[in-house]
Amino acid sequence: MALGDWLLSYGYSDRELPRIAGTYTGKSLIVCGDGIGVWHDLELFGARHDHERGKVRKCGWDIMTINKLVEVMPANIEHIYSNQPRLLEKFVAARRCEYTREFETPRNSHSCMAGARHHWPFGGHGTSGLGATMVGVGLGYDQIVLCGVPLDDGPHNGEPPWRKTAFASAEAAGPKTENGTGEDGHWKRARLLAFEGKVKSMSGRTRDWLGAPE
Repeated sequence: MALGDWLLSYGYSDRELPRIAGTYTGKSLIVCGDGIGVWHDLELFGARHDHERGKVRKCGWDIMTINKLVEVMPANIEHIYSNQPRLLEKFVAARRCEYTREFETPRNSHSCMAGARHHWPFGGHGTSGLGATMVGVGLGYDQIVLCGVPLDDGPHNGEPPWRKTAFASAEAAGPKTENGTGEDGHWKRARLLAFEGKVKSMSGRTRDWLGAPE
């Protein structure tokens, strides 16, 4: 099991995986981060759905949101993820009122820390985007596409476009290259040991590392 090799490389065991592991084998997943370009990524991937007031939907694909994106994601959400599980309940409670009439309550909460419905034996390495992606792998999804997970230094969490982050320069910087920073070591380890080519990305540095979906 490729995930088992990745877990062992950090000193964890696949015996610690939650019972939900592997139960989505054969399915496809969109992992949605809260980078400023998430809606553009989703539209390019064909997940824009203009029925009624508009929603995010792609036939045959489940949706996972990261952190507070669940607050404004107009969709039926199968999974939510955060490295800080105590916040997930608050994020769901802050969803717009009409969402409760249009969409189902997000089904499964996940975290690398105790407090979510499903606790995964991960160390929180490589940002919450990597944690969410590894949960997708652990759930058994055959195809995983990242939207809004560029891991650049642009804004996220709905912040203004002049607000900077530090994913490329600090949190997931990787070695320096001629064009800036290279692949973060934690993402590289996951790509080599666990992803098996099933994870792609719509934008940013993760697209450079993983390639875009066909």
